[in-house]
Amino acid sequence: MSSSLNKNDVILLKWLLRQSKNGEEVYQSMIPVKTKLNPKVVSKVLNKLEKIGVIERVPIIYNKRKTYIVKPNVEIAIKVLKEIGEDYVDIDEVVREVLSIPCISCPQTEKCYEGGFYDPVFCPLLTEYIKSKTNMKNKEQNYTFKIFKPS
Repeated sequence: MSSSLNKNDVILLKWLLRQSKNGEEVYQSMIPVKTKLNPKVVSKVLNKLEKIGVIERVPIIYNKRKTYIVKPNVEIAIKVLKEIGEDYVDIDEVVREVLSIPCISCPQTEKCYEGGFYDPVFCPLLTEYIKSKTNMKNKEQNYTFKIFKPS
């Protein structure tokens, strides 16, 4: 079912996902203008995506003409994209993730290096960030060190 998606199907589906993330209503009549795809291609792609349940089209009158509001079913769309080996990456989420790294906003970044006064190995903010990302916060590990004495 989803393995039959072609290049235009994937491009349009990803575009619809981005638009829905922004909260914009997408009118079918405006898709060719905004994507620079042929209107006939857009119509065929939307019919196909609607048949497999990835989008929903709601009839509406816009500028005194009948058109549709196109709404992607986000969960199904992402699942279908993953099935065919396409990833949908939400750029806003990636940017938020990068900005959450403490080194990005640290005023000592230029002076921070291994062995220096500001050492990333001993940075409490970086350690806490890594623990939160690896879910080690509640799973503190105990390490046992053996001291070897020369004989």
